[in-house]
Amino acid sequence: MRNHVLTTVVAALLAALCSEVAVANDYPSRPIRMLVTTGAGGAGDLVARAIAERFSQSMGQPVTVENNPSANGGVMAGQLAKATPDGYTLSVMVDSTLTSNPHLYKNLSYDPSKDFEPIGIISKLPLVLVANRELKADDVRGVIGLAKAAPGKLTYASTGIGTQLHIGMELLKLRAGIDLLHVPYRTTTSAMTDVMGGRIDMVMVGQSSAKAQAEVPQLKLLGIAALNRSALLPNVPPISEAGLDGYEVTSYFVLLAPAKMPREIVMRLSDELKKAASDPRFIAALEPQGMEIVASSPEEMRTTMEKTSEKWRDVIKATGTTVNQ
Repeated sequence: MRNHVLTTVVAALLAALCSEVAVANDYPSRPIRMLVTTGAGGAGDLVARAIAERFSQSMGQPVTVENNPSANGGVMAGQLAKATPDGYTLSVMVDSTLTSNPHLYKNLSYDPSKDFEPIGIISKLPLVLVANRELKADDVRGVIGLAKAAPGKLTYASTGIGTQLHIGMELLKLRAGIDLLHVPYRTTTSAMTDVMGGRIDMVMVGQSSAKAQAEVPQLKLLGIAALNRSALLPNVPPISEAGLDGYEVTSYFVLLAPAKMPREIVMRLSDELKKAASDPRFIAALEPQGMEIVASSPEEMRTTMEKTSEKWRDVIKATGTTVNQ
């Protein structure tokens, strides 16, 4: 009797395994949806469309991109968490949706540690501090001096509470021991408009946006939130040189699937991501925008996201940052 039960269990497991392998071998056999947690036209959208184009070409199926930045990407993340884990619904997320939201929102519609299958970090982008030309500071040391002389008077914009543009500046405040007034906006464009107009003093933006604004006469670039100078902006000093050793704010753009997706499909997508990293067209789409292509393994992505989540958890707790719900 025991042998019969054992045989039945083994047969069932083998059948399930064979079924998964068959599905993986046939994947993809229809179009794929790519849910994007940032708005159209931004850095996250650029990454998503570049990887969607590459996947479509290499896997022979259309990959459609859908954008929704609501709730710092939380709406799209919630949709992904509820999707069937068959490889036909994927997501490109900016890491704050995974690493900041859990420490800001009380009732998330997803659990970053349980609801998703990491595929890999696609790329990363350092942020740059940009200021209105009339600000009486030419670098971050100057900003710190002005802020200490008049606490709470200097203003900075962001694209919302919990975004990298926000908590990156909160980390700056914390490390420098200064007080700045936060003014949230819906989009980077509207924030930049008010910085150029002098209604807001400064804003932290992605390196690609900063590069585009470098020649705008109303603006100046004060520092890059990376440990080293960038080849794209070689004249912009690292913010860490302003007495803030180790200061770094980087947006990671990651590829995810719903939890419990067959391992064979995870690894197929991981392999496709690695192949994209050496594709000249993919490189040409991202590197000139200041993106560093990473193409990490699923395991490397999980470790990086865990460490980043701990970093922003501590900043959010120390600064008392909250989201009104």
